[in-house]
Amino acid sequence: MEGSSGGGERRFDPKGSVDPKILSLKLKRRHRYGSGRHIKSFSRKGRYIKYRLAKNTSDIALGATLRAAAIHQKRRREKYKNKNLALYIEKEDLREKIREKKISSYILFVVDTSGSMGALRRMELAKGAIRSLLVDAYQKRNRVGMIVFRKDSADLILPFTSSVELAEKSLRDVPTGGRTPLSKAFLKAYETFEKELRKNPNIIPIMVFISDFKPNVAIKNDFIKEIYEICEKIHEKGINTIFIDTEPKTFIKLGIGEELAKKFGFKYYKIDEIKLDDLLKEI
Repeated sequence: MEGSSGGGERRFDPKGSVDPKILSLKLKRRHRYGSGRHIKSFSRKGRYIKYRLAKNTSDIALGATLRAAAIHQKRRREKYKNKNLALYIEKEDLREKIREKKISSYILFVVDTSGSMGALRRMELAKGAIRSLLVDAYQKRNRVGMIVFRKDSADLILPFTSSVELAEKSLRDVPTGGRTPLSKAFLKAYETFEKELRKNPNIIPIMVFISDFKPNVAIKNDFIKEIYEICEKIHEKGINTIFIDTEPKTFIKLGIGEELAKKFGFKYYKIDEIKLDDLLKEI
Protein backbone atom coordinates (compact mmCIF):
# COMPACT_ATOMS: atom_id res chain seq x y z
CA MET A 1 0.00 0.00 0.00
CA GLU A 2 2.96 2.29 0.38
CA GLY A 3 5.73 3.01 -2.04
CA SER A 4 8.71 5.32 -2.06
CA SER A 5 10.14 7.97 -4.34
CA GLY A 6 13.52 9.60 -4.72
CA GLY A 7 13.16 11.99 -1.77
CA GLY A 8 11.98 9.34 0.68
CA GLU A 9 8.40 10.46 0.17
CA ARG A 10 5.66 7.88 0.71
CA ARG A 11 3.15 7.86 -2.10
CA PHE A 12 -0.12 6.32 -3.11
CA ASP A 13 0.27 3.09 -5.07
CA PRO A 14 -1.30 3.71 -8.51
CA LYS A 15 -2.07 -0.01 -8.84
CA GLY A 16 -5.12 0.49 -6.71
CA SER A 17 -4.70 1.11 -3.00
CA VAL A 18 -4.66 4.12 -0.70
CA ASP A 19 -3.47 4.56 2.83
CA PRO A 20 -6.50 4.38 5.16
CA LYS A 21 -5.17 7.33 7.16
CA ILE A 22 -6.92 9.43 4.52
CA LEU A 23 -9.91 9.14 6.86
CA SER A 24 -8.00 10.56 9.84
CA LEU A 25 -9.18 14.08 9.15
CA LYS A 26 -10.00 16.82 11.63
CA LEU A 27 -13.71 16.30 12.14
CA LYS A 28 -16.07 19.23 11.81
CA ARG A 29 -19.04 18.20 13.88
CA ARG A 30 -18.91 19.30 17.51
CA HIS A 31 -17.76 16.78 20.15
CA ARG A 32 -16.71 14.16 17.57
CA TYR A 33 -13.15 13.05 18.02
CA GLY A 34 -12.53 9.99 15.89
CA SER A 35 -13.71 6.80 14.29
CA GLY A 36 -15.02 4.16 16.65
CA ARG A 37 -13.45 5.82 19.68
CA HIS A 38 -14.69 6.46 23.18
CA ILE A 39 -15.52 10.12 23.66
CA LYS A 40 -16.85 12.22 26.50
CA SER A 41 -20.62 12.13 26.52
CA PHE A 42 -22.69 15.24 27.08
CA SER A 43 -25.78 13.29 28.12
CA ARG A 44 -26.68 10.83 30.89
CA LYS A 45 -25.85 7.90 28.62
CA GLY A 46 -22.54 6.11 28.74
CA ARG A 47 -20.13 4.78 31.35
CA TYR A 48 -19.30 7.03 34.33
CA ILE A 49 -15.53 7.62 34.26
CA LYS A 50 -14.89 10.72 36.38
CA TYR A 51 -16.48 13.92 37.68
CA ARG A 52 -16.16 17.69 37.47
CA LEU A 53 -17.66 20.81 39.03
CA ALA A 54 -21.35 20.72 38.24
CA LYS A 55 -22.63 22.93 35.46
CA ASN A 56 -26.09 21.41 35.84
CA THR A 57 -27.76 19.10 38.35
CA SER A 58 -29.17 16.46 36.01
CA ASP A 59 -26.43 13.86 36.64
CA ILE A 60 -24.87 14.43 40.05
CA ALA A 61 -21.85 12.39 41.17
CA LEU A 62 -23.05 11.78 44.73
CA GLY A 63 -19.86 10.32 46.20
CA ALA A 64 -17.68 13.12 44.85
CA THR A 65 -20.18 15.73 46.07
CA LEU A 66 -20.20 14.30 49.60
CA ARG A 67 -16.42 14.21 49.74
CA ALA A 68 -16.21 17.82 48.60
CA ALA A 69 -18.68 18.88 51.28
CA ALA A 70 -17.13 16.85 54.12
CA ILE A 71 -14.13 19.11 54.71
CA HIS A 72 -16.41 22.13 55.35
CA GLN A 73 -18.80 20.61 57.91
CA LYS A 74 -17.32 22.12 61.08
CA ARG A 75 -17.38 25.66 59.69
CA ARG A 76 -20.89 25.26 58.28
CA ARG A 77 -22.36 23.96 61.55
CA GLU A 78 -21.12 27.13 63.22
CA LYS A 79 -22.47 29.23 60.34
CA TYR A 80 -26.03 27.90 60.07
CA LYS A 81 -28.77 28.23 62.69
CA ASN A 82 -30.17 24.77 62.01
CA LYS A 83 -27.81 22.52 63.99
CA ASN A 84 -29.77 19.32 63.38
CA LEU A 85 -28.72 18.64 59.81
CA ALA A 86 -26.47 15.62 59.36
CA LEU A 87 -24.71 17.20 56.39
CA TYR A 88 -24.45 20.72 55.04
CA ILE A 89 -24.11 20.82 51.23
CA GLU A 90 -23.66 24.02 49.28
CA LYS A 91 -23.66 24.72 45.55
CA GLU A 92 -19.87 24.80 45.38
CA ASP A 93 -19.75 21.14 46.52
CA LEU A 94 -21.81 19.79 43.64
CA ARG A 95 -20.01 17.52 41.20
CA GLU A 96 -21.47 16.05 38.03
CA LYS A 97 -20.59 12.84 36.25
CA ILE A 98 -18.52 12.73 33.09
CA ARG A 99 -19.57 9.77 31.02
CA GLU A 100 -17.93 8.02 28.13
CA LYS A 101 -19.57 6.39 25.15
CA LYS A 102 -18.48 5.00 21.81
CA ILE A 103 -19.45 6.63 18.53
CA SER A 104 -18.99 5.33 15.01
CA SER A 105 -18.13 6.90 11.70
CA TYR A 106 -20.62 6.52 8.87
CA ILE A 107 -18.56 6.53 5.68
CA LEU A 108 -20.46 7.13 2.46
CA PHE A 109 -18.61 6.36 -0.77
CA VAL A 110 -19.97 8.37 -3.68
CA VAL A 111 -18.54 6.81 -6.82
CA ASP A 112 -18.61 8.18 -10.35
CA THR A 113 -19.25 5.28 -12.75
CA SER A 114 -19.90 7.39 -15.85
CA GLY A 115 -18.25 6.78 -19.20
CA SER A 116 -15.35 9.13 -18.48
CA MET A 117 -14.41 7.04 -15.44
CA GLY A 118 -14.23 3.91 -17.56
CA ALA A 119 -11.30 5.30 -19.53
CA LEU A 120 -7.60 5.28 -18.64
CA ARG A 121 -8.02 2.76 -15.76
CA ARG A 122 -9.66 5.42 -13.59
CA MET A 123 -12.40 3.07 -12.40
CA GLU A 124 -9.79 0.45 -11.52
CA LEU A 125 -7.90 2.97 -9.42
CA ALA A 126 -11.10 4.14 -7.73
CA LYS A 127 -12.09 0.59 -6.78
CA GLY A 128 -8.62 -0.08 -5.39
CA ALA A 129 -8.82 3.01 -3.22
CA ILE A 130 -12.25 2.06 -1.89
CA ARG A 131 -11.16 -1.50 -1.07
CA SER A 132 -8.29 -0.20 1.06
CA LEU A 133 -10.58 2.15 2.95
CA LEU A 134 -13.15 -0.61 3.46
CA VAL A 135 -10.54 -2.68 5.28
CA ASP A 136 -9.84 0.22 7.61
CA ALA A 137 -13.57 0.77 8.18
CA TYR A 138 -14.03 -2.90 9.08
CA GLN A 139 -11.17 -2.83 11.59
CA LYS A 140 -12.68 0.21 13.32
CA ARG A 141 -16.22 -1.23 13.22
CA ASN A 142 -17.50 1.73 11.24
CA ARG A 143 -20.51 1.59 8.95
CA VAL A 144 -20.23 2.14 5.22
CA GLY A 145 -22.65 2.99 2.43
CA MET A 146 -22.31 3.54 -1.28
CA ILE A 147 -23.85 5.76 -3.92
CA VAL A 148 -23.01 5.35 -7.61
CA PHE A 149 -23.90 7.86 -10.28
CA ARG A 150 -24.04 7.63 -14.06
CA LYS A 151 -26.34 8.50 -16.97
CA ASP A 152 -29.22 10.49 -15.44
CA SER A 153 -29.32 9.25 -11.85
CA ALA A 154 -27.50 8.78 -8.55
CA ASP A 155 -28.52 5.67 -6.63
CA LEU A 156 -27.92 4.47 -3.09
CA ILE A 157 -26.92 0.90 -3.94
CA LEU A 158 -25.77 0.12 -0.40
CA PRO A 159 -27.48 1.63 2.67
CA PHE A 160 -25.19 2.00 5.67
CA THR A 161 -23.98 -1.37 6.87
CA SER A 162 -21.17 -2.92 8.90
CA SER A 163 -20.71 -5.64 6.25
CA VAL A 164 -17.56 -5.09 4.21
CA GLU A 165 -18.52 -8.14 2.13
CA LEU A 166 -21.71 -6.42 0.97
CA ALA A 167 -19.76 -3.26 0.15
CA GLU A 168 -17.19 -5.18 -1.89
CA LYS A 169 -19.93 -7.04 -3.77
CA SER A 170 -21.71 -3.77 -4.55
CA LEU A 171 -18.43 -2.37 -5.84
CA ARG A 172 -17.78 -5.38 -8.09
CA ASP A 173 -21.21 -5.24 -9.66
CA VAL A 174 -21.40 -1.56 -10.64
CA PRO A 175 -21.66 -0.92 -14.40
CA THR A 176 -19.91 2.01 -16.07
CA GLY A 177 -20.89 4.27 -18.93
CA GLY A 178 -23.05 7.24 -19.73
CA ARG A 179 -23.04 10.86 -18.66
CA THR A 180 -22.02 12.43 -15.33
CA PRO A 181 -24.92 13.69 -13.13
CA LEU A 182 -22.64 15.31 -10.54
CA SER A 183 -25.24 17.59 -8.95
CA LYS A 184 -27.61 14.63 -8.48
CA ALA A 185 -24.82 12.71 -6.76
CA PHE A 186 -24.14 15.53 -4.31
CA LEU A 187 -27.86 15.89 -3.61
CA LYS A 188 -28.32 12.15 -3.02
CA ALA A 189 -25.34 12.08 -0.65
CA TYR A 190 -26.64 15.09 1.27
CA GLU A 191 -30.11 13.58 1.61
CA THR A 192 -28.66 10.24 2.72
CA PHE A 193 -26.67 11.83 5.54
CA GLU A 194 -29.52 14.14 6.50
CA LYS A 195 -31.74 11.10 7.02
CA GLU A 196 -29.10 9.31 9.15
CA LEU A 197 -28.35 12.36 11.26
CA ARG A 198 -32.04 12.76 12.09
CA LYS A 199 -32.04 9.20 13.43
CA ASN A 200 -28.69 9.47 15.21
CA PRO A 201 -27.15 12.95 15.56
CA ASN A 202 -24.05 11.52 17.29
CA ILE A 203 -22.56 9.75 14.27
CA ILE A 204 -19.46 11.01 12.51
CA PRO A 205 -20.47 11.62 8.88
CA ILE A 206 -17.68 11.17 6.32
CA MET A 207 -18.26 11.44 2.59
CA VAL A 208 -15.60 10.05 0.24
CA PHE A 209 -16.40 11.41 -3.21
CA ILE A 210 -14.51 9.79 -6.09
CA SER A 211 -14.94 11.40 -9.50
CA ASP A 212 -13.25 13.28 -12.31
CA PHE A 213 -15.70 16.12 -11.50
CA LYS A 214 -16.80 16.70 -15.10
CA PRO A 215 -20.56 17.25 -14.91
CA ASN A 216 -22.79 17.22 -17.97
CA VAL A 217 -26.26 16.51 -16.50
CA ALA A 218 -28.35 18.95 -14.46
CA ILE A 219 -31.21 18.41 -12.05
CA LYS A 220 -33.05 21.31 -13.68
CA ASN A 221 -30.99 23.72 -15.74
CA ASP A 222 -27.56 24.91 -14.53
CA PHE A 223 -25.52 21.99 -13.16
CA ILE A 224 -22.61 24.19 -12.01
CA LYS A 225 -24.91 26.42 -9.95
CA GLU A 226 -26.69 23.36 -8.56
CA ILE A 227 -23.40 21.77 -7.48
CA TYR A 228 -22.30 24.87 -5.57
CA GLU A 229 -25.67 25.25 -3.85
CA ILE A 230 -25.70 21.62 -2.68
CA CYS A 231 -22.05 21.75 -1.54
CA GLU A 232 -22.98 24.78 0.54
CA LYS A 233 -25.62 22.64 2.29
CA ILE A 234 -23.10 19.82 2.82
CA HIS A 235 -20.69 22.31 4.38
CA GLU A 236 -23.37 23.80 6.64
CA LYS A 237 -24.46 20.33 7.75
CA GLY A 238 -20.95 19.63 8.99
CA ILE A 239 -20.41 16.58 6.79
CA ASN A 240 -16.71 15.75 6.64
CA THR A 241 -15.98 15.56 2.93
CA ILE A 242 -13.01 14.09 1.08
CA PHE A 243 -12.56 14.46 -2.66
CA ILE A 244 -10.45 11.94 -4.57
CA ASP A 245 -10.08 13.49 -8.01
CA THR A 246 -9.47 11.16 -10.94
CA GLU A 247 -9.31 13.88 -13.61
CA PRO A 248 -6.24 13.17 -15.75
CA LYS A 249 -3.54 15.70 -16.50
CA THR A 250 -4.44 17.05 -19.92
CA PHE A 251 -4.52 20.39 -21.70
CA ILE A 252 -8.30 20.48 -21.21
CA LYS A 253 -8.71 20.44 -17.43
CA LEU A 254 -11.83 21.76 -15.69
CA GLY A 255 -10.55 21.55 -12.11
CA ILE A 256 -14.05 21.72 -10.61
CA GLY A 257 -13.24 19.28 -7.79
CA GLU A 258 -10.25 21.28 -6.60
CA GLU A 259 -12.18 24.55 -6.83
CA LEU A 260 -15.06 23.15 -4.76
CA ALA A 261 -12.68 21.78 -2.15
CA LYS A 262 -10.97 25.15 -1.75
CA LYS A 263 -14.23 27.07 -1.48
CA PHE A 264 -15.89 24.81 1.09
CA GLY A 265 -12.88 23.49 2.99
CA PHE A 266 -13.20 19.90 1.79
CA LYS A 267 -10.12 17.67 1.79
CA TYR A 268 -8.80 17.16 -1.72
CA TYR A 269 -6.46 14.57 -3.24
CA LYS A 270 -5.47 13.64 -6.78
CA ILE A 271 -5.79 9.89 -7.02
CA ASP A 272 -2.32 9.38 -8.52
CA GLU A 273 -0.55 11.93 -6.29
CA ILE A 274 -1.74 11.02 -2.78
CA LYS A 275 1.19 11.29 -0.36
CA LEU A 276 1.04 9.52 2.96
CA ASP A 277 3.06 12.24 4.67
CA ASP A 278 0.49 14.84 3.61
CA LEU A 279 -2.34 12.71 4.97
CA LEU A 280 -0.61 12.28 8.33
CA LYS A 281 -0.73 16.04 8.82
CA GLU A 282 -4.51 15.75 9.07
CA ILE A 283 -4.39 13.53 12.16
